[in-house]
Amino acid sequence: MKRILNLSFILSLLSVSPVAAQNDTVVIRNPQKVTIVTGDSLQKIIVQGKEGDDKFMYQNTIQLVDSNYVSTTRIGRDRWELIPSVKVDKKDDANRRNSSNVLTAHLGLGFTAPTKADSRTDFSTFKSWEIFATLLQWDHHFDRRERNTMSLGLGIDWKNYRMTGDTRFTKAPDGNVVIDKYPLQVSPDFSRIKIFSLTTNLEVNHSFDDDFWIGFGPVVNFNVYGSILTKYSMYGDEIKKREKNIRQRPITIDWMLRVGLFGVPFYLKYSPDNVLKDGGVKFRSLSFGLYL
Repeated sequence: MKRILNLSFILSLLSVSPVAAQNDTVVIRNPQKVTIVTGDSLQKIIVQGKEGDDKFMYQNTIQLVDSNYVSTTRIGRDRWELIPSVKVDKKDDANRRNSSNVLTAHLGLGFTAPTKADSRTDFSTFKSWEIFATLLQWDHHFDRRERNTMSLGLGIDWKNYRMTGDTRFTKAPDGNVVIDKYPLQVSPDFSRIKIFSLTTNLEVNHSFDDDFWIGFGPVVNFNVYGSILTKYSMYGDEIKKREKNIRQRPITIDWMLRVGLFGVPFYLKYSPDNVLKDGGVKFRSLSFGLYL
């Protein structure tokens, strides 16, 4: 059966036109790993890595079905990577060692859903958002296939906690943030707290296969800015009220879980710390979304 399969494959190559043969030619220079799987009715070739791209993957499968063969080809990567990575190993070291070091950057887009919140709050999850960027991240891969990775990064983060009901955030005379009702003649739009942070993250990541990987670790937030913005209408006029110095906690820790499913990367972050200092409205931060 193997001889029949191989003979069918060779005859098919001889039978195609010169133009088709040229289009079907794939040249892979300096592959890192080549795997050939041969069965009674199946032959599969997997090429991992190539010159200048350690994450390149090529797959070609030839299957014998009713004396005919079916050929499928797949070329691609196993993860979303909108932002390119930079390999920092020296060439000699990279060729000699089984591990590697890479510099990357990432972007997170998601929503916030505060927990342990004061009963008077009325947060709107899908109108509250989080945007954060890991501007520089060092990834250390412990093996060539990048199954086990440790990452250390530096970045920035914006978290937005919004209410759209009949209550608003405001500053009390002592500087603490409290919950208050709008005046009767007001038509509310929203009231939100925004926190801007400088961040550093540490993560351990394991990839089970091309379609599933998981990472976990702490994100330390240095919360350098906080503000309140309340927007409402009064007698037909739109009014925006901004308040700063809202006594946010200077340092909080998020525990971040990242999961990749079929190439789509998700994240979930939770902080056991209250966003504001004691005396202010109590709530903790929970956020989720995409981490590219």
